[in-house]
Amino acid sequence: MRPSWIWSYDDGGSVGIIAGFANDGIAGVPGVLRVTVEDENRRVLKAVVWMPAIRCPARFDSTVCAAPGNKMAGAEMRAEIEVRGMRYPVRWACRQKLNEDGSLILRPNLRRQV
Repeated sequence: MRPSWIWSYDDGGSVGIIAGFANDGIAGVPGVLRVTVEDENRRVLKAVVWMPAIRCPARFDSTVCAAPGNKMAGAEMRAEIEVRGMRYPVRWACRQKLNEDGSLILRPNLRRQV
């Protein structure tokens, strides 16, 4: 499981992200996958839980996360996997630099054209 696409949106009244997750491996996730997006003050903006039966190989799932206060930059995305009652942090396999705990800080990578 990895965050494959993260799009930002601005619908004129609020901003947020749409995150797409892909499992391009040969096996499903061996437990419950929990993905959390927190703002800079560690308030949870969105928490998503995927059960093992849903996270099959060669599947894609997405989730939408709106940001209160119209600020998404600086939010942090983290994941945990729960197996037999124990939770383990997940380190994202991505190109961007990760935090020590394996979480990913969401930053814009494109500048708006004016």
